[in-house]
Amino acid sequence: MKRVPPNPYSPYATADPTERHLFPTLFGPPTPGTLHPAGCHGLAVVPDEPVEVAPDAESLPDGLCAACTAALRGLAVPDTRPLSACEKCVQGTRNNGLCAVCRTDAHQLWTRVRTATAPHTVEKPAGAFVVRGGPLRVTPDAFCEHGDLAFATRMHGYHIGGDDHEEAIDLVLPRCYLALLIGGVLAAVDHDNTPGAHERFTESVNRTQAKVRAALEQQTADDEEDPRR
Repeated sequence: MKRVPPNPYSPYATADPTERHLFPTLFGPPTPGTLHPAGCHGLAVVPDEPVEVAPDAESLPDGLCAACTAALRGLAVPDTRPLSACEKCVQGTRNNGLCAVCRTDAHQLWTRVRTATAPHTVEKPAGAFVVRGGPLRVTPDAFCEHGDLAFATRMHGYHIGGDDHEEAIDLVLPRCYLALLIGGVLAAVDHDNTPGAHERFTESVNRTQAKVRAALEQQTADDEEDPRR
């Protein structure tokens, strides 16, 4: 029997990304593209075309999650994942640092950003996007799959080989990815023997750090003055 593909990707899904998961519901299949609890207790993205499987079917497609299949057949599937507090709302969760509600919210934000920044159609293939600049802001409503804070930026630039006009792309960058990016940049700057290169980079980093720190401290002071914020 033909193997079914796994569920669509999301950085906030917790179900096994190599398997196809089933969603036990009473009112038909959930909305495609949403992050939804699967029969194995993990969170998976609902595909556009859900797999139709009867609970008493003798033969099942290859690639299905065994725990989801067991739940489909009415068997109890214990959730043995460790319990911890959600990094954002402090509620109990077994979803690796972020609860199902916070992961669902983050998935929706990620989906909107991904859709809004999908490459536009050009007559000739567009190459890499060259960034010329753009504002950066800390967004308290976005977290990565590890529960780390994310940062939003609107990058201005152009596609190599694409249209000549400048474009803007909205991105949400999780801190875990930025740590990887910053580590690589620091190593490259340390290796740069161009006179003044290290000093110029350090000065730019320090200016940005001071500016963002002041904005965060002001936000904290405003929140303390008005707890309704």
